[in-house]
Amino acid sequence: MTERSSESQKRFDALFAEHGPDIVAYCGWRAASASDAQDAVADVFLTAWRRLEDVPDDPASARVWLYATARRVLANQRRSSR
Repeated sequence: MTERSSESQKRFDALFAEHGPDIVAYCGWRAASASDAQDAVADVFLTAWRRLEDVPDDPASARVWLYATARRVLANQRRSSR
């Protein structure tokens, strides 16, 4: 593992540890089913991993970014189920 990817992994792990439970709760509340909520959480954090450089460093701003991503993921789920 390169130094860059190791630093990215640590940042992602910290992001997930700090905000994961809130995003799980949000998706569980807003999704149509438990499996949809699990899929949404996975998509949110996959997006965060892929776009880690776009996630703000400030924890409060990162939380807002994750919630906005979750909102879009859930909206996409609802559109695709219609």
